[in-house]
Amino acid sequence: MSLSLREKQSLYHSLAQLVRTGIPFPTALEKLVHTTRGDQRKLVDAARKSLAAGRTVAEAFAKQPEAVTPLEVAVIAAVEKSGQLDRGLSDLSDYFGVLDQARSTIIKKSAYPVFLLHFGILALSVPTIVLKDVAHFWHEVGTTLFFVYGGVALVALAAPLVRDCGASSALIDRLLLIVPVIGKIRRSFALSRFCTVYGLQLNAGINVIDALLTAGRTSRSGLVRSAANAAAPKVRSGATAVGPLLAASGAFPSELTQALIVGEETGALDEELHRMAKEYREKALSALEVFADWLPKLIYVGICLYLAWKIIGMASGYYGSMQKLLDA
Repeated sequence: MSLSLREKQSLYHSLAQLVRTGIPFPTALEKLVHTTRGDQRKLVDAARKSLAAGRTVAEAFAKQPEAVTPLEVAVIAAVEKSGQLDRGLSDLSDYFGVLDQARSTIIKKSAYPVFLLHFGILALSVPTIVLKDVAHFWHEVGTTLFFVYGGVALVALAAPLVRDCGASSALIDRLLLIVPVIGKIRRSFALSRFCTVYGLQLNAGINVIDALLTAGRTSRSGLVRSAANAAAPKVRSGATAVGPLLAASGAFPSELTQALIVGEETGALDEELHRMAKEYREKALSALEVFADWLPKLIYVGICLYLAWKIIGMASGYYGSMQKLLDA
């Protein structure tokens, strides 16, 4: 079972709308069973059955780890306890909607460079038909496309592995921060998730230690998770403020730790966390826009370099053949 970003955005939006009107959550799921399709319907049906068995909403969604991330479970658990389930569902809908929009933008802007790559491979292989035959033409095209698709597949397989390693390893997470633009996107989203979950958990009355550990885990950042894990025992031993502990770890930017310290001192921690979550989400989206704008350009440059290399190779081969004829 796996839901796309668009399917998650649609599902959480529908649930939020139904719950906001006063419809009980089990009834909301019952209504959506008849209007959803595919894996979305499977998730709704599975959650409905779990609720009927006596589980909470968060527990029902947590029973589907292949379709529901720890972030979603943490948010739902917090807002369920605080009686703000519609707010949490709406926030999740907005979150996945933004990610889906960013991904769609990247795909649309990459369409022309990808078309140009395939057209160039075919066009520059046409002389092979004249110099050799059609079989060699298709062999050359197939070989080139094999390496292109192989490279894309390798990146597609490696990216999730590196991402998951960065979610648990502080070292790998620190190395990923060096990657231009992508590092900033990862960092900003991680800090936004941390602030969102930490604030919601505290607002729901969950103890500081559990809230801190859950926020660190759902941040999907090895650095943030390591800092939260290191701070938890100190809080358990009697430390009354989390902000200074996180500041000492060096895993958080100064503006965030300052906001945490100010929030703890003034009693407005939930407001500060909400403000910082929004700020880092906006930073992540801004970086995503830059990435969406520059990725197609980088692909285009790479394609142009490849085509130039092919043209030079063809010209060199033609010149060599003519030189042999003249020498003969």
